[in-house]
Amino acid sequence: MTKMPSTFNRNPKNWLKDAWHLARPFWVSNQKYKSLGLLALVIIFNLLTIYMTILSNKWYNGFYDAIQHYNTNALWSLLYRFMWIAFFYILFQILASYAHKFLEINWRLWLTDFYLTNWFHKKSYYKTRFLRQISDNPDQRISEDIGGFIRITLDLTLGLLNSLVTLISFVIILWNISGVLEFNLLHHHYKIKGFIVYATLLYSIIGTYLMFKIGKKLINLDYQQQLYEADFRYGLMRVREYSENIAFYNGETQEKSRLTKRFTNVVNNFVAIIYRQMKIDILSVGYAQIAVIFPFLIALPRYFAKIIQLGDVMQIASAFRHVQGALSYFIDSYSSLSSWRAIMDRLYGFQNQIHEAYDLESTTIKPGDKYLELSNFGIKLPSGEILQNNIDISLTTGDRLLINGRSGIGKTTFLRAIAGLWPFSEGEIYQAPNLKSIFIAQRPYLPYDSLKVAICYPMLDSLPTDDELILLLKEFTLDNLISEFDIIADWGNKLSLGEQQKIAFCRILINKPDIIYLDEATSAVDEEAEELLYKTIIDRLPNSAIISVGHRSTIKKWHNKQLNFNIIK
Repeated sequence: MTKMPSTFNRNPKNWLKDAWHLARPFWVSNQKYKSLGLLALVIIFNLLTIYMTILSNKWYNGFYDAIQHYNTNALWSLLYRFMWIAFFYILFQILASYAHKFLEINWRLWLTDFYLTNWFHKKSYYKTRFLRQISDNPDQRISEDIGGFIRITLDLTLGLLNSLVTLISFVIILWNISGVLEFNLLHHHYKIKGFIVYATLLYSIIGTYLMFKIGKKLINLDYQQQLYEADFRYGLMRVREYSENIAFYNGETQEKSRLTKRFTNVVNNFVAIIYRQMKIDILSVGYAQIAVIFPFLIALPRYFAKIIQLGDVMQIASAFRHVQGALSYFIDSYSSLSSWRAIMDRLYGFQNQIHEAYDLESTTIKPGDKYLELSNFGIKLPSGEILQNNIDISLTTGDRLLINGRSGIGKTTFLRAIAGLWPFSEGEIYQAPNLKSIFIAQRPYLPYDSLKVAICYPMLDSLPTDDELILLLKEFTLDNLISEFDIIADWGNKLSLGEQQKIAFCRILINKPDIIYLDEATSAVDEEAEELLYKTIIDRLPNSAIISVGHRSTIKKWHNKQLNFNIIK
């Protein structure tokens, strides 16, 4: 993933360069030939559609001439011709649309995988929390902005191509049928060939300038709207996640007030968008309505002078609409352009934060002979404040280390550091190669999946049989869950914290790690259950090293080594 500039260039001249930075990885990937083929099909079918439009424009001339001269035979012949023109126009348009959609989903599939790979690489999804500016809603960047960027990029680029081809084609037609405008001014006689083309260009240039002038503030408003919406959505998610705590505190009034404030930002910014969009719509609708009569105002004087026929007038009107429509590309696309810029800014920011997270390198775990060995090891806060230092530890097969000390002294941070997650550490870490480890937090992670998958996490293949899982659940007094193996649910909210901690110990026995990190992993179970959990994993996994963080005195007997952070610092 290419690192983006730290500041985004909002100058429209650089938009294509910015877009290419975001799009380039896909178009140089192993999918490029397939995608270029789909893109070629889209372009070919679009060009064929434009060709049928040109034929339709010529058809207008003959059709209205036949009406003017009451030529029934010619009229029926032209109606028959219109049928096959319309048939191929519809066919080519549908084929272009299908190729477009397949290209879009192919691009999104690849780019989503690309972003997910980089997000998970070097654990950047975790390390971004340590940056000064925390990445806002990476879920939205991946789930919405990637799709939005691809959709708008294809619509704008293909729309621009269609507009250019349409413009060239119909300018030629308009030039050939517009004739010569002759007039006298200040005792001079002037002749302007192709004057309708010049009038059309002038009309479109004025409209485009006014649209940019009025609509330029919409870009920043769209960007802010996404941030406010995401902030409000995050607040709602937090209420759902901590609903029980809020209910116990009777905190409904405060939570509603906090959500209302966030939603007020959504509403206020949306109102600003409405007013700005209203100005754009007034210009856009007025511009389009004037365009209906503008070509007739130009062509009818020559018609009444009997220089051209009705068919010529209608062909001029049709050609004008196509030229004016092509020249009005930026006017019609302004809302999409503003959304496009806002999406690019968010993707830029997301990519840069991933790279900043890459730079937060943790202490390298070097190969050694022991399960875990620390030499002159220390941990700090992101601010640089030292939490602990000068730690020397050596653990080998079957060793069990208890880390204790007062709250906030760095016990959990220490676990993160020796597991290679905490980027603010120093000293040396040695570990025997190819050792598996598992981390059990006070509130274990249970994926939204079937209970069986949640118990076995992160194991993907060769899962234990149902009978093996039943024995484990019975052993840890979780008999009530035996019938729910295949039920998909949010088990982190459905089960009590004590049940979740017992499931986490089942997970340890299933994954059979060499090093087990336990961070207050039995805090929600009673002492009898705690004894059962520790005794079972020690008996079943006698060679595994255990590193525990805990406050209960009852867990001391399960450890043969102790590290007291109250003394070390």
